[in-house]
Amino acid sequence: MILKELSFHHEEEVYYYRNSFIQLFRPMTLTGTISPILVGTGFAGLIGPIHYDAFFALLISTLLIQAATNMLNDYYDFKNGQDLEKWTTDKQEYKQKIMIKHHCLLPIAITILIVASIIGLWLSTISTFRIIPVGIIGIAAGYRYSAGNHSFSAIGLGEVIAAVFLGGATTILAYVVQGNSLNFSIILLSIPFATLIASMILTNNIRDIEKDRHFRKTIAIYLGRKNAVSLLIGLIITPYVSVALFTFTGLIPWTAGIVFLASPVAFKLCYSYRTEATRMEELNGMKWAARHHWIFGLLFAAALWIL
Repeated sequence: MILKELSFHHEEEVYYYRNSFIQLFRPMTLTGTISPILVGTGFAGLIGPIHYDAFFALLISTLLIQAATNMLNDYYDFKNGQDLEKWTTDKQEYKQKIMIKHHCLLPIAITILIVASIIGLWLSTISTFRIIPVGIIGIAAGYRYSAGNHSFSAIGLGEVIAAVFLGGATTILAYVVQGNSLNFSIILLSIPFATLIASMILTNNIRDIEKDRHFRKTIAIYLGRKNAVSLLIGLIITPYVSVALFTFTGLIPWTAGIVFLASPVAFKLCYSYRTEATRMEELNGMKWAARHHWIFGLLFAAALWIL
């Protein structure tokens, strides 16, 4: 199947990506990997020394996996007739040093996944081999997120897959590769990041309800806009409630309360999807979701690493 995909050319024309290569990685979404790893590692640092070789190896490998997943999403969206405005057949339309061809995205993404796998294998030799099956499943999930007629994103599982692998698994792995055993505390600590990344995906799906209706069935489409927005608000509130409970029970230092400084951004995000919101406000909602994840995550990490 992959070999067949590698030879694909959309209508025998060469399509070029209109933006820079870096934008294919969707850098604003990479907080989905960075923040939970910082927090998982910081939590491990509360009970023992931090092994920076394991920290950086995990960070780099998971960033590569997420970047490759983002590229695959763009690749398959175009194949399915979506986001056509991102591509052009006119090579001279945009004056860039590197013009990325659509049919090159798949081999580039696969190469990135191979590099991430090699780093992950090395990480297992200095931490625990138990992370190998998690890595394999994570890479497979990243590929199936967009690929195939029944991809995870097309059957309403986008938020769930992101919550499990970007939110939950990365937080837990960051803790485990520091030489700790899986326990209930780190599972609890992963909840805020599971709901945060799910809120980012849901924000995007609410914004694209009409565009997606003929191509995929997302949670936003299944629920309808009103109920999807209610779910979004719940996902955004959950991290704050979780941190409050964690500090009250002594699971994390009281300084973690600093995350509430991100609440104005959370409010702005929710406000962007009110009933009378303009289309432009909805379009900007994804930016507010990414900013919220960045600010909340970095404040949480700062509470564990610095404060």
